[in-house]
Amino acid sequence: MRSETPAISVLLPVRNGMPYLPAAVDSVLGQTWGDFELIVIDDGSTDGTANYLQGVIDPRLRVVESDEPGLAGALNTGLALARAPRVARQDADDRSAPERFERQMAYLDAHPEVTVVATCAEFVDHDGRAVENAWTSSVRRQQDPSETPDQIRSLMPLTCCITHGSVLMGADAVRACGGYDAATVPAEDYDLWLRLLPDHQIAKLSARLYEYRVHPAQSSALRRRDQTVSVIAAKLRFLRRQVPWLPWPARLVLPCDDRGAALFREVGPSEGYETKPAERSWWRDSTDVVVVTDFSALPRVAAADTIRADYAQFGNMFVRRRPFYNRPSASCRRTLAALNPKRLTTCACAHSACSSRAGACIASIASMAEATESGDDSAHCCPGA
Repeated sequence: MRSETPAISVLLPVRNGMPYLPAAVDSVLGQTWGDFELIVIDDGSTDGTANYLQGVIDPRLRVVESDEPGLAGALNTGLALARAPRVARQDADDRSAPERFERQMAYLDAHPEVTVVATCAEFVDHDGRAVENAWTSSVRRQQDPSETPDQIRSLMPLTCCITHGSVLMGADAVRACGGYDAATVPAEDYDLWLRLLPDHQIAKLSARLYEYRVHPAQSSALRRRDQTVSVIAAKLRFLRRQVPWLPWPARLVLPCDDRGAALFREVGPSEGYETKPAERSWWRDSTDVVVVTDFSALPRVAAADTIRADYAQFGNMFVRRRPFYNRPSASCRRTLAALNPKRLTTCACAHSACSSRAGACIASIASMAEATESGDDSAHCCPGA
């Protein structure tokens, strides 16, 4: 007998989902873990989506119309209707392996400290054939190896390293951080992970339990530039949340001259960052933030003596430290308590007075994908720690 409150609420937003939608729905209804509700949120479909859904007979299926237009609006509609303590995602053009929910539920039950668990993904084309290209190879090489909460916490500020459609997550945690932000679409997932990251653990199963379809009509392919702009905005907002003492505007230097740097120059001013040319003396006191847009140059920049001594790293962003941040003391602890008495935590350098949210010490939570793969744990938020 199915319980009144399901264990999982599956959110499947759709807008003109044919011809892939039936395969996506079938993959959910065919899960070996059967205690769930599938909430399909129709965001104004004009193709055969509505007719198809009317013909699906399964008591676990709920079809609703979105309260607000757009992907984030549809997801927030589903999140508000979800009855289960855990919420799973499923995209309308992808498929889940039959054992996906069962294995994710087992992981979360065994690791109650984890809020979000994703899985690795297979990549297929329009006809379901495997896709192998430069992008999928980079995902396999740089993102798939990051599975533990520590690895994901390190890599996420650099790049989104989990597949949105594959996640199972705590519903209350997502609601508490504000749900999905419509202003960040089409990078609404990355923005959500960065907002969850400081207080919640994210993990990933190594098994490829999600089939991600790569085709010209998918939203990410149609809005690639918009997605990059939204990713940059999400990163810069994340940096301000982690480093709240940054001035407005903060002085941001871009040592590289490439497409990524051009987009940072475009986005920076609206997020409170004044971009500066990379002169020879860019590392001096006039610089608050350094952003390295050529990822291949990151190891060299991170290894520079000036950067190691004076800056803390968040992905491909480096923030200048203040001198007293490196010397946690009783007075620092009293200052922290006055700022936010509930947020005194232990940071990566094991100084009990440090709190990344209140601002006593910048945790060096981001390293390159190469460092993640090699197991490099030499980065500390305080010099000499």
